[in-house]
Amino acid sequence: MNNKILATALLAGFTAIAKADPLPPPDIYNQGPASPLVSSTDISAAERSAYALLEGVMQMAEARIAATNCSLSSGTYEVLLFSDGSVNDPDYNFVVVDSPGSSFKLTATLKPWDSFWGQTMIINQQGSGGLMNVPLSNYYAQVAYNAQGTVMEMDSNFNVIGNSGRFNALKGKVIKDFNLVTDNLTGIPYIVDWGAQSISKLGNPVQQYWQRSKVMRDDGFAGRTVFVKDRTTGPTSCRILIDTHDYNNQDFFYQTGTLVISTSTPGSPVNQFDF
Repeated sequence: MNNKILATALLAGFTAIAKADPLPPPDIYNQGPASPLVSSTDISAAERSAYALLEGVMQMAEARIAATNCSLSSGTYEVLLFSDGSVNDPDYNFVVVDSPGSSFKLTATLKPWDSFWGQTMIINQQGSGGLMNVPLSNYYAQVAYNAQGTVMEMDSNFNVIGNSGRFNALKGKVIKDFNLVTDNLTGIPYIVDWGAQSISKLGNPVQQYWQRSKVMRDDGFAGRTVFVKDRTTGPTSCRILIDTHDYNNQDFFYQTGTLVISTSTPGSPVNQFDF
């Protein structure tokens, strides 16, 4: 009798799952695709470089989390980013992250802009480095933006010291979807984005993150940039958040702020988006 009760309960559970609806698309797509021909974000070369560099920072954090765990990686770390979008000049497109006992630096080498195809760039790690005393090395990413600045794709490779004491080779793949929106109450324009990213080891995906961002340029306001990622496939909940502020205009992007790693769940509110 107990087995029959258990079977009935399991069947009811499976039926409930089968009837569940998948997550709906973001509201911006309710009426159809956001056509790149009419929804240009007009993001500058400096912004394209900055967003790719911040994505690289988040992937370095993901590597540290994958090598240890989220709770051991949790903390608040300093971020400094400068970018002017100079072509083939990584000295003017870089980000530095400082943490207790270690730091790392990434640079962006931009290729010339193409009015039809968009822009590509390479992100490289400069020298050795780490995050919270976990060594990270050889970060390398190929980045591509479409001409309208609405889609970014990024394929990366990076190494991290694992529990075995040896470097583990990881790969990351991300796609970001940028849109320019205006707040109905304030009239302030924002650049928002959402997307997903996976981490692979030995050719197999092992973790996935849901990511989104919100950006306000410094056009009469103090610029602000917030990137958030939540782990949706992996052993535990983990959130990676970057919050920087100051300058973001058509000439250059120069902001400082923090990288925060926490054990927040994906459903936890992101108070930093309230600007």
